[in-house]
Amino acid sequence: MHELENRLEAERDELNWLLNSSVLGRSSNLARMLAYVCEKHFLGQEEQIHEHGIATEALGRRSDFDPQYDTIVRVVAHSLRKRLQDVYQTVGKDRPVHILIPSGGYVPSFIHSSDAAALNRAGERPAGKPKPEQGLASASSALLARLPWNNPRWLVPAAFFAALVLVIGLVLFLRRDTTKLPATPAKDSLAALPQPKNTIRALLGTGRRPYVDHSGFSWTPDRYCSSGDSVTVPAQKIAGTEDPYIYLGGVRGIAHCIFPVKPGNYEVHFHFAETTDLQTATRPALVSINARAENSFDVVDHAGGDGIATSMVLTGIRPETDGAIHLDYTSEVSLLDAVEILPADSEALLPVRITANPVSITDSANNVWLSDRYFTGGRRGQFPDLTKTAKNSVFSYNRVGRFRYDIPAVPLAKYRVTLFFFEPWFGKQNSATGGPGSRVFDVSCNGNMILKNFDIMAEGGANPVVKTFDNVQATAQGRIELSFIPEVNYPLVNAIEVVAEPAH
Repeated sequence: MHELENRLEAERDELNWLLNSSVLGRSSNLARMLAYVCEKHFLGQEEQIHEHGIATEALGRRSDFDPQYDTIVRVVAHSLRKRLQDVYQTVGKDRPVHILIPSGGYVPSFIHSSDAAALNRAGERPAGKPKPEQGLASASSALLARLPWNNPRWLVPAAFFAALVLVIGLVLFLRRDTTKLPATPAKDSLAALPQPKNTIRALLGTGRRPYVDHSGFSWTPDRYCSSGDSVTVPAQKIAGTEDPYIYLGGVRGIAHCIFPVKPGNYEVHFHFAETTDLQTATRPALVSINARAENSFDVVDHAGGDGIATSMVLTGIRPETDGAIHLDYTSEVSLLDAVEILPADSEALLPVRITANPVSITDSANNVWLSDRYFTGGRRGQFPDLTKTAKNSVFSYNRVGRFRYDIPAVPLAKYRVTLFFFEPWFGKQNSATGGPGSRVFDVSCNGNMILKNFDIMAEGGANPVVKTFDNVQATAQGRIELSFIPEVNYPLVNAIEVVAEPAH
């Protein structure tokens, strides 16, 4: 009895080491799956370790999870097997217990050093297997190879036994109380979702209403997400946006969303604004698309403070074989407020065109310029005499004061950044006093000064001024950060364009 308790304690200690160290990397899905299957083992409930249970109880899928359309469990299991193998061939090779997930199932195996030692002493190594002195990692592989299902002479009785178990299980299944089981998976897990689209703008969380933003885009209430917690945020000011309603609700916890889309390449935008007042460093969030590597960040750090709209973008996203983009979001505190899915021609960032106008405009080249966004500080200014600018011109309005823009981009990718300026107040052309030298300011991009002592009138007089900067590299956090710094009077900008540099 004591030996059994000691083995169980050693196995729990090994699980705790794997979960609390950094050896599993940044993927919380790996940790959640490993913890789930091991706890079932410790409770003697190994018969409950199956794909549906792992998906709904560990990975946040809803009760109608269908493994034919959602491969999350198999993808995570494959990654977990590989990660455990790597761990026990490197930093964990001398650990007293190795935890493995044998192929073909999800029930964990616990290989103790005492088991490996006994195997080595018995001298029963299969031909070609590593020698004992090569460590527990090799011995554990040899031990697994000796299990009955890996020996051909066991195949016939094993098959008979499996058939017998299957018949008994079927009888018990038919006699069970069905009200105690999860809902039967839908034949098509996408059946209840909207028809596939090219563009999706979804407001997450329950109780949201349809909304048309300042650029004229329609946002629909959430019909895509399951699990997680839905939260409604009281009306309040949200900085950095002219559409605060987008940020007045969302989901948190462990949420899974399925977005049916037409075949093609997409760009996905995630929108956040931290509205809690909890201490810093308590609001980490994880985002994963189609079970890929997770993106980890803190919403407040990303935005630069509470109550500030911020967003993150992922490019080169394609639907899975079920015709949908799958999103996993995990955060105990921070809300994911909205998701935007836009069709794209390539994996490069779609052009970002922002104007200080209160509404979007379309220029003569048929380019759409979005209403103002991604800003912190400043205010909107208007050209006093709009007859001097073309109708719906990018020069009709400006952002003026102390302000900055944080434009989402692909980390470390290179872009062409173009800034548009037009002096609205000073000079004879505006029937006002002053001239060159009346407005002087600096502009920095990602910490580098790109304009020093810039004077709109000195360069353009009564005409607009356009400044273009090539090969601007986004930050490692995926931002183009533009700061406007006053020298004489306040700086202003009318419009900003960010376009990906062509790949060489």
